[in-house]
Parts: sequence; C-alpha cells; structure tokens
Amino acid sequence: MHLVIAWRNIWRNKKRSIITITAIFIAVFLSILMRSMQLGMYDNMIKNVVGSYSGYIQIHKKGYWEKQTINNAFQANQKLLNEINKIDGVENTIMRLQSSSLASHNELTKYVFLSGIQPDKEEFLTNWNKRLIKGKLLKKGDNNINIGKGVSSFFNLTVGDSITFSCNNCNSTKYMISGIVDMKNPKLNKLSVFMNLESAQKILHSQNKITHIIIDKKEYSDETEISKKISNKIGQDYEVMNWKEMMPELEQTIQADSAGGIIMIFILYMIITFGIFGTVLMMTQERKYEFGVLISIGMKKTKLILILFYETIILSLIGVLLGILISRPIILYYYHNPLVMPSKEANAMEDMGFEAVIPFMNTYDIPLTHGLIIFTISVIICLYPAYVIYSLNPIKAMKR
Repeated sequence: MHLVIAWRNIWRNKKRSIITITAIFIAVFLSILMRSMQLGMYDNMIKNVVGSYSGYIQIHKKGYWEKQTINNAFQANQKLLNEINKIDGVENTIMRLQSSSLASHNELTKYVFLSGIQPDKEEFLTNWNKRLIKGKLLKKGDNNINIGKGVSSFFNLTVGDSITFSCNNCNSTKYMISGIVDMKNPKLNKLSVFMNLESAQKILHSQNKITHIIIDKKEYSDETEISKKISNKIGQDYEVMNWKEMMPELEQTIQADSAGGIIMIFILYMIITFGIFGTVLMMTQERKYEFGVLISIGMKKTKLILILFYETIILSLIGVLLGILISRPIILYYYHNPLVMPSKEANAMEDMGFEAVIPFMNTYDIPLTHGLIIFTISVIICLYPAYVIYSLNPIKAMKR
C-alpha cells in the first residue's frame, strides 16, 4: 500500500519527477561510459606491455631478478608446473630461457636478448601470430630464429639471412632468420631474438634449464592474489613477481591518470547529489501543508517518512536502471569494436609501445558500483524529509 501511494505521489508533479530521473540517468550513464572507457584503456595498455612479453606473473629462482643472469637458471619441473596450473585464476604456464648475447653480422655487432621460447604456448600469451611482419613464425622443433624489427633494421637483415651469436657461456653459433616480428614495443624490438627453448638450452649449455615461468591469468582475475597463492604453494626457493613489482612505472602512470578520472566522476556525482537534494527539498517544502493535514487526522509520522523514502528510492532506481540498460549496448559494441585513435595520437601511442585503440571494459562491477553509489546518495538525502516530518508541528504547517 505504501509503495502504491509513493508511486502516485511521484507522478502528481510529472515535470519535476522526469527532470530528476533524467538527471540521475545522465549521471549514471556518463559515469559508466567514462569508467568503462578508462579502465578498458588501462587494461589494453597492460595487455600490450605485460601481455605482449613479460606476462602478468613471473617465477624465477630466488635472487634472479636482481642480477638477471643465466647462472640463476633452474631445472624445468613438470610437477611444479602442474601444481601452479591447479591454482584458481591461472590460465597457462609458459617456460622461457633468457640470456644476453652479442649478435654479429659482417662488421656490425649488437647487444641482444636471446629468448628460448615454446612457440606453441607463446600464442596463448602474446598473440604471436599477430606479431609477424615478414617470413614465418617459429614452430616447435625449428632450428631457425625470429628477430625483432629493430634488430633487423640495425643489421639490415631480412628473411633467409644469417646472424651469429656469442656470449660468455656459449660457443659462437650461426642461425638463419625465418621471420621478423613486431613486439609493439620499441625497446623490445631493438633487443629481441627468439629461438626454440631446446635450441637456447643447447647454445647456452643449460640443458633442461629455464630462467622464467610465465603465468597467464584468466581475464579480470587478480594477479596479486594469484601471486600470493603461488608463493604459498611453491616455497621459498623461488621468487614470484607480478607485473606491478616488475614494472612499477607503468602502475604509477595508470594510477595518476585514473585519479583524474575519479575526480571527474566525483564532480559528476556532486552535481547529481545537489540535483536530487533540490528535488527532495522542493517536494518537502511544497507538501508541508499536506503533511500537517495527514498527521492531524491520525497518520503516524513513521509511515509518512516511509512513503517519502519510497518516493526517493523509486525515482533513483528508475534513473539508475535506465542508465545501466542504455549504456550496456554501447559498452558491448565498443568492447568488440574498439575506438581507433587519430593518426597523430596513434603514432605517439605506438612509439610508446601501446596499441592505438581504446576498447571499453565489459564487466558488471562498473554499473553495479555506480548504481550502488546513487542508491546510497538517495538514502542519505532521505534523512532530510525524515527530519522535517519528525519535527513537524501540524498546526504551524497547516497555517502556511
């Protein structure tokens, strides 16, 4: 009965109710779109930088990260991989062997980073097929190499040419180039050389050894929580690091930019708070006479407060639901068809190692969070008419 009365009261002044619902709708709609775009862009940046090569989580022998030498390689352990794969949130595990080396061709020599990889598994993490510029990608068992386009440019090499590698713990060995790849990161392109894990173990005299276990997490899983679970599982002989620990500068960049977005949303909600409060204030003042009459004929103040509470909540829910429902198809569209940046901005982003697109983030926690914020604001605003009714003197109210 109270809900029916509240519903009828809302539409006694249609213009005021429609304005309030529209204001709430716009606030929820814009905040959901803004946050989905912002978080989608951050997620894409992380995928480009983290997912393109380093992975979300890495496992090394304890002390490796500080010196990063092949002397800290450890035995590949299938039992260890099986234990890690059982942990909730882990999608795939990938083994790598990495070491620095000198690459030579004719009279030119350059410092490069040799990476022994598992080509069949790398595709799960790095979208390996999308990185190829020329030639063909490595396959399991190949004795050729793939090089970054920066290495190719430095030596002026192409597919079919050969390059020689030499390092402290390996013999000089010549390999033929079967493909040139773009890692979407200028630094990686200038240093990267890829070969099969078995070939790298042979040239580096590290039979059955690896330096990294790369963890690929399930979408939207918390890498910090996963890394804690892995640490508890595998013991103290290994170090487990997530991308935030390996690349703190990327996290700081995202946090700084995210703070600006949060401030904008905060301003938006400040505006809508005053909008809702203004509506409730007018509604309360205009209806003081009505309240006085109702209380005088025996209606309890608690029931009157409850009806006003329902009125505010109904207005808020209509605006929130409209905002969520209308924003969903837009988010889904731009999730599958990301926004493409203009050419100048695109070039700048690609130079920094990021893909020049902005996909929206498609998660339900964003609309639920903003809907809950509006609901909380509405509940708080309901305290004002509750206080007015509680302290109302019916005789004074009717004299007005």
